Amino acid sequence: MKKLLLATTTVLFAVAANAAPKATQPETQPEAKQETKQEAKADSTETQFDALGGNQIFLDKAKALEPEKNVSIVQNRSVPLTNRVEFAPEFSGTFGGDTYSRTKSIGLNAMYHINPRWAIGAKYNYSFNSLTPEGEAMVDQAYAEYQKNPANPDAAFPEMDYQKSEMMALVNWAPVYGKMNLLDKSVAHFDFYLVGGYGQTELKSGAVPTMTAGGGLGFWISKHFSTRLEMRYQTYTAKYFETEKKMDLAVASVQMGWLL
Repeated sequence: MKKLLLATTTVLFAVAANAAPKATQPETQPEAKQETKQEAKADSTETQFDALGGNQIFLDKAKALEPEKNVSIVQNRSVPLTNRVEFAPEFSGTFGGDTYSRTKSIGLNAMYHINPRWAIGAKYNYSFNSLTPEGEAMVDQAYAEYQKNPANPDAAFPEMDYQKSEMMALVNWAPVYGKMNLLDKSVAHFDFYLVGGYGQTELKSGAVPTMTAGGGLGFWISKHFSTRLEMRYQTYTAKYFETEKKMDLAVASVQMGWLL
């Protein structure tokens, strides 16, 4: 009887010892697998993020909210500018300055893009001039007085030191970059940039120093084609008879560029 009890006890202990690990093993193994899956998901999430908002995760979530609509997001800069040369013909017009004349110019800009933010270059413009309504009125009055009394007319023709051409060295800095959806057909890249320059303006009376500063928007239509809308302040000193007058101009221009 004692031998039977001893054998029974030994069997029970053996069964309990074998069952204990099997009971605890399922508790730890799923936790380890779950942690591994979470770490892998986090790594995958980080790799899907890129610069300037081009995040695949945001795009997927937006499409999930409205799957019937096409969703466009800003991605990386698609037009590389580092170490590139740009030639841009320009048409410009002036506001202010001489009371009796207005100047329009055509010319060419040549820019070297050091990187996407900084560029240096030069511009040359050839100018065309026309009379303002005030100038036309004074010329008509002077001509009428001349016809009445050619030897000693009472009204004089207005004195104008008009612009003939200009040359300047330029520096551009673009602190802002973005993209714009054009009628859901394409995406245009644009820069907001600041420009400063120094050079000379050729007037009727001769060449004088000139300075300019302003800003503009540059649109990168493709990897080679660009368009710029620019507004600048420009100043120089003109001569009227024996006196000098500081001229303050506003110059608006449109440029069409080609990137090499």
